[in-house]
Amino acid sequence: MTHLIRTTALVATMATAAGASTMVQEIEVTADASALKNSEAVSVWSELETDLETALAAQLVDQIADKEMEDAAEIDIEIDTVALASSLEAEMGIADSVLEGDVSVDLPGSQYDQLYTLTVSAEQANVYYPEGTDVTTLNVGSEVFYTAMVDAFATHVAEKLK
Repeated sequence: MTHLIRTTALVATMATAAGASTMVQEIEVTADASALKNSEAVSVWSELETDLETALAAQLVDQIADKEMEDAAEIDIEIDTVALASSLEAEMGIADSVLEGDVSVDLPGSQYDQLYTLTVSAEQANVYYPEGTDVTTLNVGSEVFYTAMVDAFATHVAEKLK
């Protein structure tokens, strides 16, 4: 009976912790957009660091803590791959555009930290296109495509913190 009570208490504690959203006090993104070889995309993707930080903060708006909060997470994202296929290449299946980076989430208590590599493909970003978007007109230099890729990446990171 004592074992049952302890197990029930443990499950209740875990459920409460799982239901609680992680507060975030810092989001930092680093990316080298200057390494892009697609000249069409350079102008659109040049603000990737700022735009991804902003998109992630928007996803976590209810979880942003003030700087003095001690029990809040810090998110560090290092984008190391921005592989942008041309529309023709993506259509033919030769290559696919991806946004990939290492995500480090420093949570209160070091045993709970998260470290993972996240890859978002153009196919996964399709759901973030505005309704009525003609995908045949999109290319890697398109604001719609860029925003969808950034939003898809931010959403995946945010979901792991909710």
